[in-house]
Amino acid sequence: MTIASPTMRGLPTSLFDQLVTSRGGIAKALPPQQAANVTHFHSDKATARRVAIARARRKQVTHNMLLRVGTRRSPLAMTQTNFVIGSIQALHPHIEFEIRPISTVADRDRISEFHQFGMIGVFTTEHEEQLLRKDVDFVVHSLKDLPTALKDGLTLASVPKREDPRDVLCGSTLDDLRPGARVGTGSLRRRAQILSLRPDVTVVPIRGNIGPRLAKIEGDDALDAVILAQAGLERLGLGGKTTELLDPHLFPYAVGQGALGIEARSADSEIVEILRSIECKTTRAEVDAEREMMHALGAGCSLPVGAFCNWKEERLILQAQITSLDGEERVVAIEDEPGDRARELGLAAAETLKVCGGEKILHSSYREFCSHFKMLQS
Repeated sequence: MTIASPTMRGLPTSLFDQLVTSRGGIAKALPPQQAANVTHFHSDKATARRVAIARARRKQVTHNMLLRVGTRRSPLAMTQTNFVIGSIQALHPHIEFEIRPISTVADRDRISEFHQFGMIGVFTTEHEEQLLRKDVDFVVHSLKDLPTALKDGLTLASVPKREDPRDVLCGSTLDDLRPGARVGTGSLRRRAQILSLRPDVTVVPIRGNIGPRLAKIEGDDALDAVILAQAGLERLGLGGKTTELLDPHLFPYAVGQGALGIEARSADSEIVEILRSIECKTTRAEVDAEREMMHALGAGCSLPVGAFCNWKEERLILQAQITSLDGEERVVAIEDEPGDRARELGLAAAETLKVCGGEKILHSSYREFCSHFKMLQS
């Protein structure tokens, strides 16, 4: 057996975790006790550079990883997923990604209104099943679509910085809508809130991606306006289509709107840590308060519950609103807490809404639409 000395290799022993022996042309590691008895020597600068390069390459190979990402197939979903991937790669350039898009039950059924599905998570259930089967490593959601109660073994690992969460009118301003104007939306919350502000308009249910919905205000038989989320328009480079940003004091947005939610398996601690590196703490506090409020009310994203978060120094203010489907009743709660007590803030807002009659409005909403719910097979 011949021991390969540093001088034979032209490299210092520090390049190796253990010295190697050569037998039949195959390199083998020396036992630690033998390696400890070999005297190290000092290299010149050129050799030191070669050592540094070799170490860097070895570290890169050791830590390279591939993460599989779940998402919907829509243009907005793909744009959001690529944003998340780019944000992670900026901090972790050794990570590679494979996007695995799927169609959800709500993507496949473009006719039914959202509330008719009669289930929570119509845009997320299949993705959570992907995660539990380990077909993907994490999923990028529009956070407003993600139920407040996740499946066992899953966690909301990260919430990046929020885009503008406000709702917008495209096609007309609120004041310029003529009596009897037709306004398109597929959301019960938006329907209730627009009728609360403009009871003289007619709400027309619409579905589809952002492009097809914008097309509803053009051509023959065009709608007078449609209500969309500013965040989605901005992410797709369509911010110029906005006619009016709706004041969230009067027209609060959906819980989690404008934010992305990255869901992963709780047990995958290394992946969760990577995802948390792109989280925005301010956004996380806001959506934690909103989602805790929604959870305490027992309401899903289809029901007419709106929220609006803002900050006053270190205190987080949550305005929450429940509106009857005909727009005639409205209950508002305004609470504030320090930013590190976001969940307590959400619970306080929910309790205020219940005491003021909001729970009764929600029950009425359930009763009014339960006869239209579809029974879907998972």
